[in-house]
Amino acid sequence: MPRILTSIAVATLAIATGFSSAPAQMTTHTPTASADSAAGAGAYAPSAYGAWIAGARHSAFHTRTGAPGYRNFYLTSVRLAWTLGGDDSSRPVSGSYFIDIIPAAVSTDMPEYLWNSHCRPETLCPGATPIPHSVYAFGLTPIGWALAIGSGPARLTIEASGGGLWFTRRIPDPVATRFNFTASAGPTLELRVSQSQTLRVGYLWHHTSNGGTGKVNPGLNSGILAAGLLWRSAPTPH
Repeated sequence: MPRILTSIAVATLAIATGFSSAPAQMTTHTPTASADSAAGAGAYAPSAYGAWIAGARHSAFHTRTGAPGYRNFYLTSVRLAWTLGGDDSSRPVSGSYFIDIIPAAVSTDMPEYLWNSHCRPETLCPGATPIPHSVYAFGLTPIGWALAIGSGPARLTIEASGGGLWFTRRIPDPVATRFNFTASAGPTLELRVSQSQTLRVGYLWHHTSNGGTGKVNPGLNSGILAAGLLWRSAPTPH
């Protein structure tokens, strides 16, 4: 993983850790006069905070030369999640809605081309010479749903999400776009390591494309391995 993403991943985990400790600090001094308003605010606060990193290596994609290109793809994320129907951990099946904030992502070996006299930039050109670049991005995944199965220390979660990434240059083609839509889905194994902390390891199918908003739309698909930590807030007393 590129060194800059490693640094950002460490910072992301530190931010998420700070989020996770904040609810505990706030509960140490709750004035009686504001108890009702605090309970109301807690109903809208995330029930879980987390951070994760993910990556895929040697993912194939279409190029103008007709030969496949290969890229590595890495990203980091901070997650805010809301459990649906309360925080009862004894339920065998539970759902949640989540938002992922993506401070950094990178896609390596994205090509520009040196065109020859027989090529046009909008057409297939076997004689073109690709010039690879690593392209960085940030983004947001505002729509995410997860279904958790199991109530013990280990449980399986199936999740799906959609959002967007803004890249520092057009990818994966010089006449594509900088903004791309994203979609991902897949299973994740959750292992509870303490009362409030959960380790998550999963495999997600990840898709990136401009949705036809560019002159060309060669989508990018990757199978990414993801790992992270999730901190669950203490249930609000009734």
